[in-house]
Amino acid sequence: MKNPITIKNRNIGIDILRGFSILFVILLHLNIRFGYSTTFLKEILPKKLFSLIFWNGMYGVVIFFTLSGYLITKSVIAKWGAVSQIDVKKFYFFRFARIIPLLFTLIFILSCFHIFQIDGFVINPNKASLARCVFAALTFHINWLEIQVGYLPASWDVLWSISIEEVFYLLFPIICFFIRNKWQLFFLLIFFMCLSPYARIYFYEGNELASKGYFAYFDAITFGCFMAVIADQITFQKWLLRIFCLVGLSLILFIIYYKKIVYDLGLVDLGLNITILSVGVSFLLLWLHNHHKMGKEKDYLAFRWLKSMGVYSYEIYLTHMFVVIFGVQIYKYLELSSNYLIPYSLLLILLSYFLGRIIFNYFSEPLNNWLRRKF
Repeated sequence: MKNPITIKNRNIGIDILRGFSILFVILLHLNIRFGYSTTFLKEILPKKLFSLIFWNGMYGVVIFFTLSGYLITKSVIAKWGAVSQIDVKKFYFFRFARIIPLLFTLIFILSCFHIFQIDGFVINPNKASLARCVFAALTFHINWLEIQVGYLPASWDVLWSISIEEVFYLLFPIICFFIRNKWQLFFLLIFFMCLSPYARIYFYEGNELASKGYFAYFDAITFGCFMAVIADQITFQKWLLRIFCLVGLSLILFIIYYKKIVYDLGLVDLGLNITILSVGVSFLLLWLHNHHKMGKEKDYLAFRWLKSMGVYSYEIYLTHMFVVIFGVQIYKYLELSSNYLIPYSLLLILLSYFLGRIIFNYFSEPLNNWLRRKF
């Protein structure tokens, strides 16, 4: 399929990282519904590798948070020269043009599916009404609603992270107004490094969804913001950038691969696993930023599919549950044997990708560009 949208000057490494993140999210949701732990995949794959592939969806979202902070700050610096010079009105409009049209469309479709009682999309009336869920989605507090009532249908549940991001975007210009230099941003980062782990563990203590609170991931987002400012203001030596890359990859691998060690060290109980992962992603971002700036990044054929998934990650994230839910229902209806599980799962991942790509190319990005030109 020919891509009608021309995308220039994207950071290939960051798109690959986004691709990994959205892939982790899809695989987690497939695993929850297919139960790969009870299939032959659990037997043939090493334990750590199985966990890496199928149980890292939450960490994928954390990586998204850090990337989001970096990208939004980098965008502001590119447009206005410094975060302190941000044009608040234009900033909010740009965010609206990119994010809200697809989000509103999704909410409308989910509402219709609930009204027509489509299996897998019906909200439990004992938890919340449709009106309550729509209001929560439109005012960016689906995460808070789930903390109060429990899990909503998976197609609504994905909006918890969007709620946190959008609230941060609403606060971002205010933060920029008070943050005049990198040292003030550094102290804000230290504040969230202390607050967010505490929020993950002790806010809503005893609630299994406590980690979906607003402050629980502000450290991850702020790390990304801080690294965008540092990358813009400081030029690092090549050897130091290589160290940043190595340290970043090591920390990421440590958190997502050596989960038992992370847990045994008490890092999960302290809420520091998310912080360490964000630090790792941030160090890697410094290297990716400079690698791209110097024109040294290469578009390896083996990673192009991940890069492409990264480009359409927002659209894939919001819509992949349609493919997952209907795909699993069809699989069970056809009573397919476990021999078809791997190719069928790959098919669903591919369909999720193409759905996101089509929406990006023919709806969200054209509408985004039209709104920006028009207004």
